[in-house]
Amino acid sequence: MISAMGYITKCMVTIGVMLLLLTFALGCGQDRNQEVTFQELLANPSEYDGKSITLEGFFFQGFEVQVIAEMLDYSGYAEGHLIPKGEMIWIEGGIPKEVYDGLYQQHMMGPEERYGKVKVTGKFEYGEKYGHLGGYNSQIIPSRVEVLEGS
Repeated sequence: MISAMGYITKCMVTIGVMLLLLTFALGCGQDRNQEVTFQELLANPSEYDGKSITLEGFFFQGFEVQVIAEMLDYSGYAEGHLIPKGEMIWIEGGIPKEVYDGLYQQHMMGPEERYGKVKVTGKFEYGEKYGHLGGYNSQIIPSRVEVLEGS
């Protein structure tokens, strides 16, 4: 039979262990991936700096350009030629070949260009100059990229 003091001690230890596990579980969740829109991300980029994010947009890779953009629009230079428009974020290191091979291709303005609607998950970085000639204020280092339907 457990004395009253032994029972209280056992309960306190159990509660302490449970609180420790809960604190650990909640603390681990802070660095989890966050799904964001361009507007959310770029309204307060420092909030997401160094964190894993997921962002949907339009991947575009061409001469000295490798970005995820809010939209694609016609360039006006060649019939049907698309270029990235709106907010753009540099994609550091590119995307996996199997994803790249699944994108649309265009050759109207010189070197081959690839584009398509994608979902990118990766580490977001902000606060320095990124990409070709430091032309971008932020970048994503992708850990996962998938082509979205209808792309």
